[in-house]
Amino acid sequence: MDSIDLIRTFVAVVDSGSFTAASRQLGKSKALVSKHVAELERRLGAKLLHRTTRRVTVTDIGKAYHDRVQEMLAELDALTDAVRSGGGNPRGLLRLAAPQSFVELELVEMASAFRDLYPQVEFDIVLSDRQVDLVQEGFEVAIRITNQIDSALLSRRLCEIPILACASPAYLDAYGWPNAPEDLASHACILDTNLPGREVWRFNRGSETISVRIDPVLSVNSAAAVCQAMIAGLGIGLCPQFAVARAIARGELVELFEDKPAYSYSMQLVYPHRQHLSAKVRAFIEFAKDWYSPVPPWLRPSKSRSTGNKPSAQPSPSA
Repeated sequence: MDSIDLIRTFVAVVDSGSFTAASRQLGKSKALVSKHVAELERRLGAKLLHRTTRRVTVTDIGKAYHDRVQEMLAELDALTDAVRSGGGNPRGLLRLAAPQSFVELELVEMASAFRDLYPQVEFDIVLSDRQVDLVQEGFEVAIRITNQIDSALLSRRLCEIPILACASPAYLDAYGWPNAPEDLASHACILDTNLPGREVWRFNRGSETISVRIDPVLSVNSAAAVCQAMIAGLGIGLCPQFAVARAIARGELVELFEDKPAYSYSMQLVYPHRQHLSAKVRAFIEFAKDWYSPVPPWLRPSKSRSTGNKPSAQPSPSA
């Protein structure tokens, strides 16, 4: 039995938490999965798993081994993909994680445009507002909206993501315009619980930062939902620019205040440190960099939004 197959079986057991789940994932019988792990332990001369009738747990040496070989398998898969594609013909499944509202509002359009250029690439996109562990969870790239840099990963800054204070014209006509952030105390507010501070909103005023406590009529962990609630006239909210820019351009929302919200974020494309990036990952990194420059798609005239700044696909090498 090839050692790589044994290692993949062991990693599947650890990642899935049981021999039964690993057998389903690998399409092998539970007995064969158990036999492969036992053979790997025999070759290594070390016990990697504790087995009982109720559960499987990883030994200390098994955990250390798992973490190292998982990185090795990811590197091997990337190298294999690069060789198969001839280094210049992106193909295969690209696993990507990104924040939920961003995927729903923006990322699908970019993925579609990318596939217009590289139709042999398929996407597996996971919507998650938490920061996934790319290596442990098997993602090749992730998009993060953050003000922090993860030193364990490589990153490309794609664009800035300002947070805007907005309301609908209908709400403002009914309840009046707030002149300054302090007036929010007497207004209905919509809270995006993904933002820090929750009921305390911060604004920049000159060189100072002011804090205003709000009383939300709706709290929700979705920028898209906050935008829809504001358009419906429910109240005033803070929202990332990508969620509200088009609604502002259509006149459905109005940006408020000279004092801007004191939240600084950028969109980062992150990926693991690897010597061999697959052709599909390299192509996606370059495509994303061009897609969001010189301005992101939500700030472009509507005529150019569907095409964006799509780079030209490189011709495939002749056979």
